[in-house]
Amino acid sequence: MTDKDYGYTTGTYAAAATKGALMLLLNAEAPDEVTLKLPGDDYPPATIPVTAQKTDAATTECSVVKVSVEDNDATDKMEIIAAVSLRDDSRIIIDGGRGIGRITRPGLQLEIGQAAINPAPRKMIKAVVQELTDRGADVTISAPGGAEAARATYNSRLGITGGISIIGTTGIMRAKSAESFKDTIGAQIRFCKENNFKEIVITPGNISEEAMLTQFAGRITKDHIIQSGDHLGFTLRLAKDAGLGFVLAGHPGKLAKTLNKDFQTHFSRSGPANNAVINLLKDELTNDIIDELKDSPTVEGITNILIRHRLPLLLDIVAEAIEKEVREYLGADTAIPTILFNMDKELIGASEAGRGWIEPK
Repeated sequence: MTDKDYGYTTGTYAAAATKGALMLLLNAEAPDEVTLKLPGDDYPPATIPVTAQKTDAATTECSVVKVSVEDNDATDKMEIIAAVSLRDDSRIIIDGGRGIGRITRPGLQLEIGQAAINPAPRKMIKAVVQELTDRGADVTISAPGGAEAARATYNSRLGITGGISIIGTTGIMRAKSAESFKDTIGAQIRFCKENNFKEIVITPGNISEEAMLTQFAGRITKDHIIQSGDHLGFTLRLAKDAGLGFVLAGHPGKLAKTLNKDFQTHFSRSGPANNAVINLLKDELTNDIIDELKDSPTVEGITNILIRHRLPLLLDIVAEAIEKEVREYLGADTAIPTILFNMDKELIGASEAGRGWIEPK
């Protein structure tokens, strides 16, 4: 654990290890630390200690140790290693080694067989290589303790086998299960109340925040958005007690957990919402489609299947059910516009009140 209320994702640490290895390969000098520009603009560049060494004439390795801000983070104090060699072409090939999981089922952001290194970390690693050289590179990310640590995660349920995932969207890991994060939520809601905001947007995290700001630019600003992290119930109650109207917007993977009465959405406190979504929609589906949905490891995969079968309106039913659960949880008499986005920040569903908010009369 760190004393800060934020730290860095495994994606940032993997990119830092890549930079350290490549600096040694190009300069024949091992750095003690590297500095990385993060994808988001809200935080200063990350400076991370590294240990780099040359393994042979063509390859260097660099290791970093992840320091977490979460109490229950399976990757806290984990060593992450990047092995880098240069190519004769301009391609940047990123793969996973020991302790990095492999995708075995559809429904994730990666193809079956790929290393579980998510799109944003891949972009960060590519940016590091392109910053330092015009040549291509082969980059292999490893985590020696990854296979064991993965047992404490939901990776196996998601169809990721053999190790951890290298994740992150903004490069930042905020202490979403910590009291400091709750304090931040409270401060934001007080700010909104004191500044007479008529309405705010409550969202679990960065992807849905960015989606709202992009799709509804001019209607809302970042000041109107409260990220609940895993503290959805806590945030909803604070907003209600403050007398604020609000829109609920997010990915159904998080928000549909409310269908199981789960308003604390950390993976250690609540399971996936796949079965709840399937049970909600089963009367609208054929048995073949139900079987296909059951094979999906994630709610994201379920949404993709519904869209592929040209059944996107069923996601409005999911949004309506989420709104109903939230209203019951809060004892609210008024509508709570509920809007759903996928991981690509595309609007995929909304409750009736949500549709009314999207296109006001």
